Amino acid sequence: MKNKIRSLMNSFGNNDCNNFEKTFTYLEEAGKILPHSKICFDLLKKLNFQTTNSELDSLIFALHKIRFASNTNNYFYFYFPLVSHILYYKPMSEKEILKYLINPNFANGTCKVEEMITVINGAMKYKLDENKNYLSKESQDWTTNELPKLEKEVQREIDICWKELED
Repeated sequence: MKNKIRSLMNSFGNNDCNNFEKTFTYLEEAGKILPHSKICFDLLKKLNFQTTNSELDSLIFALHKIRFASNTNNYFYFYFPLVSHILYYKPMSEKEILKYLINPNFANGTCKVEEMITVINGAMKYKLDENKNYLSKESQDWTTNELPKLEKEVQREIDICWKELED
């Protein structure tokens, strides 16, 4: 009975609870020093295609409040699993959160759309070789199948980075 309930619950949200827990356990750990990280983890566990706009707003608010401070690579690797997982379920959120993937790579010198998408895909492969649970299955699917379709959105974020440099 317990397995049936788990299977049913998984069909509405994350398809592999163990993979999800292993992927996002770092948020719980970070929650000890960054409280919004734990809040984000708790909200992320509930994320699925039926998540309401209000619930999504709370998740994105918590994401913005984490304020992870580090070098550009660590910043990117911290947010990559989160952002890609959210965008798998709620692609309309890209305008609010895609910057977490674009900005650090721009700061590292990546300023062309095709190159940006290649760098992000390369980062996925690199990190998955290190740790097969680095990204959820949803994150991997989004990165492989959806990110390449977002050329205009990636260009918008790159343009915002250039504008901020000029200001």
